[in-house]
Amino acid sequence: MEDRSYFIEMPRDLTSYEFYTHVLPIRNETEYKESDIILDFSRTFKVEPLVIPNLLCFGYELGIRNGNVPKIYFPDTSYSGEVKNYLNEIGFFHYANKYGLFEFCSSPYSGLTGKKIDPICGTLYFDTENTVDEINRGVELCIAPFADEYLYKFECIRSDLDQTYYVNDITEFLSEIIMNCKQHAHSFSFTTLHAKYSAKKIYISVSDFGCGFLNTIASDLYCKDEVEAILCGVYKRKESKVYGLYNIIRRVLEYNGKVRIHSNSEQLIFTPKILTSFLKNELLKNDNFKKYNIKRNVPFSGVHIEIELPLERR
Repeated sequence: MEDRSYFIEMPRDLTSYEFYTHVLPIRNETEYKESDIILDFSRTFKVEPLVIPNLLCFGYELGIRNGNVPKIYFPDTSYSGEVKNYLNEIGFFHYANKYGLFEFCSSPYSGLTGKKIDPICGTLYFDTENTVDEINRGVELCIAPFADEYLYKFECIRSDLDQTYYVNDITEFLSEIIMNCKQHAHSFSFTTLHAKYSAKKIYISVSDFGCGFLNTIASDLYCKDEVEAILCGVYKRKESKVYGLYNIIRRVLEYNGKVRIHSNSEQLIFTPKILTSFLKNELLKNDNFKKYNIKRNVPFSGVHIEIELPLERR
């Protein structure tokens, strides 16, 4: 059999925008069944935290579609050492190796250079074998300290019978998303959290490899595509004072942040500019939203949610 290798060139700055605009389309245009797929990081100087769960799911998807575990190539350069160090620090290498999502053309641990990241930043993994208690405990141990440190603006008081207590909306939101991955998507999930001082931003990203919004919501509501299904999922619990996509998106936009939601083949981007239309549930009447905030025909299995916030440390 002919030995064939297909290289997917990673961009200089591997951001969420570049991943969805350039990496995924290249993957979808290439016929590579039973060939070696190599992600080439020769030009890459930095990787955005939001992309970490996407890359891990990307490796899983490539392995299933191709029949071979995809590979990653790093050149022997100083800037590559910084990229490798970051991927090691954020937990990408740990999960890529542990679950056989990628192989490496050379050792990913050689020549690491660069600073350590904040110890409470990193990547988490949950799967369908985790019990509800294990998920709640994992969120409490790993995500709650991050929320206490960086997301204090999302703290609120909640009352239950005679009890009054403090909760963090984003912590509870992430806990619910991870639970949904188990119960509805029947999928593993990756969550990356990183407060990046140099960019003055907080990054939160969750990815699963489940059935997506349209397949989940179709049994309850008629939606013609993933865009309508995502919006139905957002507004379904609009009146709820806790959890829910609507409540989180609203609060993130009010704090001048951004939310991106991708489901199977479509991505919606929520920015402060569309807050008024969002609150009125009139996004699909907003021509700018339809033109600039919807990415269509970008196949990537599962649901991928990204949140960006201005960095403010307690």
